[in-house]
Amino acid sequence: MEQIVYPAITAFLSGLITWLFSRRKTLAEDRAAELDNAVMAVKYYRDMLDDMATRLTAAYETIKALEIQHRELMLINQQLVDELQKFKQLNGKPHETTK
Repeated sequence: MEQIVYPAITAFLSGLITWLFSRRKTLAEDRAAELDNAVMAVKYYRDMLDDMATRLTAAYETIKALEIQHRELMLINQQLVDELQKFKQLNGKPHETTK
């Protein structure tokens, strides 16, 4: 009976000790992997935010330029409408009101 019990107890204890130490190592590796993933996620979102800020600045500048161009075109359009009304008055056509 001793020939079976002692080796079984020895194998069980060595397996238990190995499991305990490997469990600590596995937990430490898991925590390190989680930290690495968190750092990579933060870097990814920071890069995305920086890119978005650059795009927003470019879009804002484009909108400002388009607003200036719109004002200029509206002024030119008004000048052309005024000239057209003068031309119609010179040719004797009645003045039409625009909607």
